[in-house]
Amino acid sequence: MAAAATLSAPLGLAVPGVPVAHRSSVEHQTPPRANWQRSIALAAGLSQLSGIRARHERRLQSRHVRLARESVSTLVPEPTLAEASDRAVVWFRAGDLRSQDHPGLRAASAAPQGLLCCYIFEANELARLSQRRLALLRTAVEDLQRQLRKLGMPLHILVAEDAAQEVMRLSKEVGASDVYVHEDPADVRMDGLARLQELCKEGPAIRTWRSPLRVEAGSLGQTRAHDVYAAAIQAVEPTAPLAPVDPPASWDFDYNEKIPSFEDLRSKLLASSSGGQLLLRESLNYAPGLGSDVAGEEEALRILELYVQEGAEAVAKDLWGPEGAGKEVPRSKEEWAFRRIANGPDGYRGLRPAEVFSRTLSEKLLWLGCISMRTAAQRLQQGSEDCQAALEALEANEWHRLLALADLREAESTGTRPLDVRFFRWRGYLCRYIAPTNPTAEMPPLLAIHGFAASCTQFAPLAQALEEREHPMDVYALDLIGFGHAEKPPLSITQYVWEQCVKDFLLAVVGRPAVLMGNSIGGYMAQSAAAFLGGEICLGVVLLNSAGPLLSVKDYQTLLQNSGGTVIERMQKGYGSDAGLPEYSPPPQWLVDFGAWALLTGLQPNISGILKRLYPSNQEPTADLALEILRDSKDPFASNVIGCFSRLGPNRPTNELLAEYASTGGRLLICQGMADQLGGGPDNQPIRLQGFQSAVPGMHTRGVPLDGCGHCPHHEAPTRVADAVHSWVFEEVRK
Repeated sequence: MAAAATLSAPLGLAVPGVPVAHRSSVEHQTPPRANWQRSIALAAGLSQLSGIRARHERRLQSRHVRLARESVSTLVPEPTLAEASDRAVVWFRAGDLRSQDHPGLRAASAAPQGLLCCYIFEANELARLSQRRLALLRTAVEDLQRQLRKLGMPLHILVAEDAAQEVMRLSKEVGASDVYVHEDPADVRMDGLARLQELCKEGPAIRTWRSPLRVEAGSLGQTRAHDVYAAAIQAVEPTAPLAPVDPPASWDFDYNEKIPSFEDLRSKLLASSSGGQLLLRESLNYAPGLGSDVAGEEEALRILELYVQEGAEAVAKDLWGPEGAGKEVPRSKEEWAFRRIANGPDGYRGLRPAEVFSRTLSEKLLWLGCISMRTAAQRLQQGSEDCQAALEALEANEWHRLLALADLREAESTGTRPLDVRFFRWRGYLCRYIAPTNPTAEMPPLLAIHGFAASCTQFAPLAQALEEREHPMDVYALDLIGFGHAEKPPLSITQYVWEQCVKDFLLAVVGRPAVLMGNSIGGYMAQSAAAFLGGEICLGVVLLNSAGPLLSVKDYQTLLQNSGGTVIERMQKGYGSDAGLPEYSPPPQWLVDFGAWALLTGLQPNISGILKRLYPSNQEPTADLALEILRDSKDPFASNVIGCFSRLGPNRPTNELLAEYASTGGRLLICQGMADQLGGGPDNQPIRLQGFQSAVPGMHTRGVPLDGCGHCPHHEAPTRVADAVHSWVFEEVRK
């Protein structure tokens, strides 16, 4: 979104007064690095650096005191978990694969007639997982089994199409009085819990539990503002982990303790209703990306202890090897961008503070639950400066977990039909999305990607307009990592992180070929994802005033000749001048952080005015949108996305992306708001529209000028955009 318009320039979105990638002609101008270095330095100097920030911190402290007095209803304590009355079942799932600090296991272990621990590999969850993540899940279950054996508790293993149905069957078989299930905001976890509760209306009792960082803050009350929450917990220490569980009462049961092989799981999955989703993923040449393929409670505790004792660099070297250790250039663009930073002048210290902690433990802690937040917090409190940064990241994870649960409760009570508000865990991080309540298969689904500072809710009016058609279209819209109600982790976020997030969401949640739509920077992400997915999975691309460096055909050919090939070809050769790419030379981290903070702080009071300028024909949506953006901008690490613009990898021109997509039969629709004040202003919009249409000779394209509309036509004029999209999909895309 344009609330941070000046930040869009690196991705090719023209902004008045800022070096642009596209002015009155379809030529490409890359802002020299010195420009943004001088800009950040100037911003810092004009703000008088530490003086202004110190005054701001004093005002903030005063505000926190006031907010603390007003926040009586901000927090709701975690309710006491009832112990089992007779025999118990503990249903382990991704999110609680541990033996320590497990409230459900502790309550169930008091069952007079003993307990049954079970884990069920469920088809619809397995279909979401890449091969690397499936390996993580299997090793986590294997380790859980080992840890439970030490406590005298075998783990019963099953594979099923409907895990909730299997849990109910087991409960009836053993005569359980209570079933303990962890409540996690992730969509597959909430669906499984709801299904079990529906099946067990007549018993046994379903005991849901959570392990909040603070039992006094088990859930949010009325607030959705982080500053109010932060003031309320200021004097509340994290809760200590639970004591180890005593061995439960013994009893006889015919346990199946064999963990199925990859081949067995794949065979079961192919025979299920989710088999097509697996084949869709397998049709892609998917690079593994950055991350470990080993998980489990023991491994997570080892990494945590190494982090506390020796710091972030020791953990990074343990998992990823020494900086610049002569490894092959990664096939994954996301990992390439990470290695470029890690191999830079500062090595692993050039990563964001707490990035090593977040990257190494996010899946093990947040997705799999191999250790609890409370266990991590207790150890980190005893460590060094690196540990303090990690604690801040952990607090941010907890805030977003509470926010997600509050969003889900609110959506359930108010009703958002025909759309559902849901959460998807990407690499462990929670990302909000909207989805159709009752999906149809008549038309291809649409996956919409928002612009800078916006969120998935911007697409709700368009989704409703498309749902009401005679031939309805299902619309999914995702909060990209770092925006909206998605988590904003302290990562080096590059365009390739967002691209990976989009691709993973399509394969995991949408689960079938779809049309990609993107606005502003979201349009550039749609192009990037489409280039990888190809025309068989990405059935079409819809650009709404898209960002992205765009050249004339002649200029693009000249660029290829002078530079030594496409950007992706050069990325496969190396990281810098040896591959014909700019060397990574970031400004000082303190300067970037201060510049990002100063810019965000300066923009917050002006959000409403900026939005009205960008919605020239219909300003009605801007009031609610301004409040949403302001709320989102106050989340922990919100300014990190701005600071990461100094870390972006080389941008692939739109010409390169669309050419790759067109070679697989891709189709393109451009809906261009012609009164857009960005991208060179209204006079440049006809040139921009024509530039997209002619970027790749021979590509199937359709251009729709939207007179009077500004930068976000899908929100400003949803019916007009729905008309254009629906007719194009119906006539040219539908198969």
